[in-house]
Amino acid sequence: MRKWMEKVSRWKFDKKMQLLVTVSIIATTLIVLVVSTISSVTSMKQQSIELLQAQNSTTAENFKSSLDNYKTLAIATVMDTSIQQYLKAVNYNKEAGGLKSSAFNILASISNMHSDMNFIAVVGKSPDDYIYKGQIAISAAQFSQVYTFDAQQCKTVQDSSIKMCFNNAYFNGSKYTLNIYFPIYDTNRVLGELGLLCMNFTDPSLLQILEYDSSNKLESMVVDTDGMMISARDKDKIGTNVDFIPKMKEKSGTFSMGGRLYIYQKVSDWRFYVVSSVPMMELYKSSIRTIFLMAFILLFLLTISLLVVKRIISKVYRPLDKVVRKMDDVASGSLKTRINVEHMGEDFTKLAVGFNSMMEEILVLMEQVKMEQHQIEQIRFNALQSQIQPHFLYNTLECIHWQAMVDGNGEISTLVKALAKYYRICLSGGHDVIPLKMELEHVRNYLIIQNMRYDDIIGSEFDVEEAASDVMIPKLTLQPLVENSIYHGIKVKEGKTGSLFLKVRKRSSDVLITLADTGTGMSQQQIDEMNQHLSEYDDSFGYGVRNVNKRIELLYGEEFGLYYLRNESGGVTVEIRLPYVTQVEDGIIRGEMIHV
Repeated sequence: MRKWMEKVSRWKFDKKMQLLVTVSIIATTLIVLVVSTISSVTSMKQQSIELLQAQNSTTAENFKSSLDNYKTLAIATVMDTSIQQYLKAVNYNKEAGGLKSSAFNILASISNMHSDMNFIAVVGKSPDDYIYKGQIAISAAQFSQVYTFDAQQCKTVQDSSIKMCFNNAYFNGSKYTLNIYFPIYDTNRVLGELGLLCMNFTDPSLLQILEYDSSNKLESMVVDTDGMMISARDKDKIGTNVDFIPKMKEKSGTFSMGGRLYIYQKVSDWRFYVVSSVPMMELYKSSIRTIFLMAFILLFLLTISLLVVKRIISKVYRPLDKVVRKMDDVASGSLKTRINVEHMGEDFTKLAVGFNSMMEEILVLMEQVKMEQHQIEQIRFNALQSQIQPHFLYNTLECIHWQAMVDGNGEISTLVKALAKYYRICLSGGHDVIPLKMELEHVRNYLIIQNMRYDDIIGSEFDVEEAASDVMIPKLTLQPLVENSIYHGIKVKEGKTGSLFLKVRKRSSDVLITLADTGTGMSQQQIDEMNQHLSEYDDSFGYGVRNVNKRIELLYGEEFGLYYLRNESGGVTVEIRLPYVTQVEDGIIRGEMIHV
């Protein structure tokens, strides 16, 4: 090292400056490149965001205005006296000749006043009792064939009862229209429903998105707050669900996903978002030429710099390289490797001496580890010899069972017999994967024990398709889920009574097991968090359920496992999806089959 320093000190000033200038140019160029790139990209991104936000805001305002007008029109129509009187007449089988004519004139007047309305119709309680008025004939619109099903499929889009959907259900699928459905209530009776108002519009806001230039990389769409796509340039996506709704937490904003920049705007007072997206690369195109030029300059300067510093690095690194080579020898198994400390300089001599000392310590520690490992194996052997044989436990429980029978104590007999069957699967050297019918028997025994503990607070119902009873399932899959339902659902419920419903159905290539309870249930947020953490490690999440799901994933793949959802009774339902497999590969089953 001293010789090297002496050699450097003898360099000419220009040679020293060459190194200094090279490093300075590289640093300066890198800073300029980074600052220019960040400035250019940030500026272009901000301009694009502002432009798209303005566009989305305009579209959202126009769409809101249209929706508000549609709602106002719907309310005015259903409140009209002629419409009310006509529906009351047809619903109660009264003469409606003149009333129908008056109601038809009202619909005709509305249709004539709105150029974007394709048709308007009022339907009574009977599907055949309707009045239709439109710019297109009823046969061409296919109103009578479509409206019942379409009204059921549409979703409410506000806190009121108004339903809307944008599709091509009418007109033989030839065009996309906005369909609006509004229930007609008796103005003189609370909750007295008379019929249904149906309106069909060619909405300009949605149509503009639908007919957007396909050559443009910019995409615009309208989605509802549940994530269903209402209108999009790609018509095949209409009605499908998007996966970015959780990112839209404000009324407006931006986020990045899948290499695209998304800008969204909430349609005020309605359950819709106007969303625009553009590939991130489109924002950077104008800056790419500058970035490439600066990168070329940087590469050129780096090449020059490398040529200058290469010789210096090789000299500086040589002692360290010697240490690295010796470490490679150790990695290949040569534990007797040592470093010659001559001609290494003061700093690297210390490193070499430390390396040699470390190798000596490793040899000593390896001998200690071998001795300790031998002792551990001896301890394990002794522990195995001293284990209580599970059959002793089974035989003891069997004796208690028969003694209880002799003494006439049926409850103890039932409890001990169920416990014996329960532990045959839990403690024996049985299979890791067993037929579903054995797992169900295990659950039944568990429920017998729990009902005797808690005074029969748990009702149960098993509905098992015979074709699915032989499917192979990881042992102790259902019992932890049943236990969760009891302790976190039924026991904490007021009154502490509830029921479990277990249904098993075989589908084409898999089996679906549904376990539902009537317990206290969980909120949708809690359900979503549980599903999210099923395959993730989280100290705050119960390991029992996660272990059940993980065993299924490890055995059959990530497409199988658990999924939680709320049920109609207010409790929780868990779905277990398994492949329809009646035999498992060698190596999965260990020990002999235990029949219970």
